Amino acid sequence: MNTLKRRLWVTAGWLTILYVVVTFAVSPAYTSAVAGIGSKPDDATKALVTSSMATGYAGAYGVLVASLVFLVAALLIARLLRGDGEVSGWLSSCMTGAAVMYVTTLFAVGAAGAGALYAGHHGVPLSTATALADVGNFGFALSGAAAGVYVLAASAAGQATGLLPRWFVISGYLAGVVCIAGVPAIRAGEPQVILWYAWLIVFGVVALRRARASAGAAAENPVTVAP
Repeated sequence: MNTLKRRLWVTAGWLTILYVVVTFAVSPAYTSAVAGIGSKPDDATKALVTSSMATGYAGAYGVLVASLVFLVAALLIARLLRGDGEVSGWLSSCMTGAAVMYVTTLFAVGAAGAGALYAGHHGVPLSTATALADVGNFGFALSGAAAGVYVLAASAAGQATGLLPRWFVISGYLAGVVCIAGVPAIRAGEPQVILWYAWLIVFGVVALRRARASAGAAAENPVTVAP
């Protein structure tokens, strides 16, 4: 592995970890102004009417920034796992498409949530604001399907190119299936999302270790140029 590719693996590793860290950091501010599916009227009022609109929007903006970080990271990972074969190239394209779909869905979720918060603070009936919030809730659940496709394609690409450890590939197949199968579990709070974030963290660690191992191998076997 040359120096540039090693740096790209390091970048991919840190960016995936950064996405999860930022997402969890801004989550309290964001969720304070989000009404979940089936929320009781008192809970919906607290989230959409009496909550701090500034705090909610700050949290939403943090999610926006985190989503952009993910997009950059996801496209870089897809490039690193492209390989030279037709199959790995196709899988890389699937990763790119899934990443764009995931971020686009999150943008739509954010827009619906922001609209619901604005409506709740400006005299719109609570039922209307809640219905708008539910659009965002359903969209967030659907984003799990795009995340699942991304994990499955990345795992398959890692297997095809041999760039990812076997144990991580197998766990990725399981995680991807769970992310897709868990979409209907919207009323349970989308528990599969935690698995998605865990996969990203582990990928970040795997990418950093791969870059470190490559750097160590290069140091032990330096390239010499004949005089």
